[in-house]
Amino acid sequence: MSISIAGAFPSSGFSTPSASATQSSSSGSNANSANTSSSNPVVQQFLAYAKMTPAQRLHEQMLAKLGLTEEQFKAMSPADQQKIEDKIKDMIKKQFGDSGDAQTGLITDKTA
Repeated sequence: MSISIAGAFPSSGFSTPSASATQSSSSGSNANSANTSSSNPVVQQFLAYAKMTPAQRLHEQMLAKLGLTEEQFKAMSPADQQKIEDKIKDMIKKQFGDSGDAQTGLITDKTA
C-alpha cells in the first residue's frame, strides 16, 4: 500500500536554497574564518598543539616543567640534550610509575 502526500501540505512561500547558493555562502564564511584564524596567534598555537602526537605533547610538557622550550632544547649540544632526555625519562617514570613493577589489581589469585 502506498500513500502519496504530494500536494497535501500548502506551500509556505519559502523556497529552499539551491546547492550553488549554499556552497557560495559557506565557502565565503570559510574564507573569512580562514583569514582570521591564520592571523590569530592563539589559533595558530592551538593548531600546532593539535597536530602534535601524544609523545610530542608529553615531551613538550616535560620540557616546560624544566623551564625549557623546544627551540632551546634543539639549540643545545647533543650531550646536553641527552642529559635533558634522561631527566625527562626519570620524570615520566616517577609520574607514571615503573611499568616493570606488578600493579595492584591487575592479577588476581583465585587459588584461595
